[in-house]
Amino acid sequence: MDGSSSRKAQEVNEETYRREVDERARNIVEHAAQRPAFGMWDAHAPLMLDLHADRVTDAIRQGLETRTSGPAGRRTGGPFHILPCMALLARWSDRISEEGVEIVKDFMTKGVIDRGNTENHWLMYYTGNLLAAERWPDAEMWNGLSSAAMRAEATRWILGIIDRTARCGHHEYDSPQYHIEHMVSMILLADHANDPHTRRQARQVLDLFVADMALEHFYGTWAGGHSREGYRENTWTRTGTSPVLHYLYFGGEAFDPRYHTHGFGLIAATAHYRPPALFADMAWDRSTPYVVRKTKAPRTLYRCVERDPDPVRKYTYMSRSFALGTTQTGLPGQYGGPIDLVSWDLSWRGPRNQAKIVCNHPYRHADRFSAFLVPYPQHAGRLIATGKPYLQWSDRLFGASPYERLMQHEGTAIAAYQIPADDETPFVNLFLPKGTAYVEQGGWLMGDMGDFYTALYPVGPYTWHEIREANNSSIMVVGEGDQIDGWLLRIETRLPGLILEAVEASDVASFEDFRVRRAALQPDLSRWVEAGRIAIETIVGHRLEMFYDGPHRIDEKVIDYAAYPLYDAPGVEAKLYTGKMTFSRGDEKAELDFRVDPSAPLLPMRVIG
Repeated sequence: MDGSSSRKAQEVNEETYRREVDERARNIVEHAAQRPAFGMWDAHAPLMLDLHADRVTDAIRQGLETRTSGPAGRRTGGPFHILPCMALLARWSDRISEEGVEIVKDFMTKGVIDRGNTENHWLMYYTGNLLAAERWPDAEMWNGLSSAAMRAEATRWILGIIDRTARCGHHEYDSPQYHIEHMVSMILLADHANDPHTRRQARQVLDLFVADMALEHFYGTWAGGHSREGYRENTWTRTGTSPVLHYLYFGGEAFDPRYHTHGFGLIAATAHYRPPALFADMAWDRSTPYVVRKTKAPRTLYRCVERDPDPVRKYTYMSRSFALGTTQTGLPGQYGGPIDLVSWDLSWRGPRNQAKIVCNHPYRHADRFSAFLVPYPQHAGRLIATGKPYLQWSDRLFGASPYERLMQHEGTAIAAYQIPADDETPFVNLFLPKGTAYVEQGGWLMGDMGDFYTALYPVGPYTWHEIREANNSSIMVVGEGDQIDGWLLRIETRLPGLILEAVEASDVASFEDFRVRRAALQPDLSRWVEAGRIAIETIVGHRLEMFYDGPHRIDEKVIDYAAYPLYDAPGVEAKLYTGKMTFSRGDEKAELDFRVDPSAPLLPMRVIG
């Protein structure tokens, strides 16, 4: 195919892809518009269909009705008020009543506004304030700043965080729960910001965010490790709010309103922004297994540690029937473990609670919460237990542990822990779905998942428990536990570990053949207690060797995590600190250049979480 034919084919592909995205957007919008009531997030659906315009003013009024105390109370709110009200004005100003516009103006110019304390909060805050400052250029903003001053402050932070992401990776990385909040903020900037440079940079980082999802897209959801999984959903097949974006941008599955109509997604569905078709092709290419390596920015720590974190390094093996991902979190010190991080899991296709394997040391300490959150150590433990009691539960299945070490090669991973004597939870919780029958053989627990097989070797004595929790009942669950429902293996020792191998069924003769071959290759634990060393040979002949506080080796070669680029996967070239990335597949190519200055200081990340 010559160059002109290639370009023409790509243009046709883009046109077809955009039409398909618009069709999926219509599915989302039409279903959302059927809701009997809607708020500011949902109002995009009836506005797009030119329905219920009279009720949109009520949604704005109700969404911004909270006021400060006293007879002269002012409207008050935070990022989750700022973004949706300004999103409505930016996208649908010709369909919103004068009263609705005045309510939003009153809030943005006279209100009492909270900036929040995490990266997505600050991004929503600055995005809304920038759009407001541009809309009312002669007004004094809510905090007494002129519109020009607010515009300058918001632009500085927004461009700074884009520059930081392009150079050293996303700070609040790969979150099924919070990625969409970054996406919709940048969508509003790409579609509606006045400044051409801001629009360009927002458009580029949007493409990068979609590529990020595509690289670890697994049948409608996001595989691999996640900085913020969100609450207790990490045993689910689909978690968080991101499935609406996977459906909208990648397709490949039937519309399901349970996962594809979240209010955040309506901003994306009704937007002008559409990513390159290439990313959808990348997301669904399962012709051969492949490895994804990523570098992400260090997590911000608030207090309680003596040094800054190292960059995060992710490794995800994307196979045809399963995805296995592990993370080098780079976290320093005993208290440097974020409360909602999911450092690793094995995922496959299946119903909720029936297609995940994950383990966790449920580390808990007041200083751990205080390292990431605002409260002081003397208050953090009680405050966390009051608002989110499950963060203190001993059967928790998510959240980083300072005592966890991970390594991986393709479908094999090692998780090792050295828990000190004074820790409150001297064990590891391993979650296994009930829908699989597990066969014990030579110390291994073998499972036939249909399209692939798994083998797990718990390091240390363990006991079987049932873990079940319904969404609104943490005391008694009579029927199915929709929140959590599975087996919990508790590995009860201060030196627990887990070795896991997953193999495609088509790569071995049978499940029996897999069991025999796997059981014949016993892990080498002879120096685990004295030297912190675990070694294992995979059934295809690779050898993994991990020292708890030392090198990780694959076939005698030390893994150099510091050599990870920004992104590494088939068809991807993205070096750290350059702000340049190329994504290609066949004749399709997407090139991003953020025009960064590598010598310029990075925007300080002062948000927490």
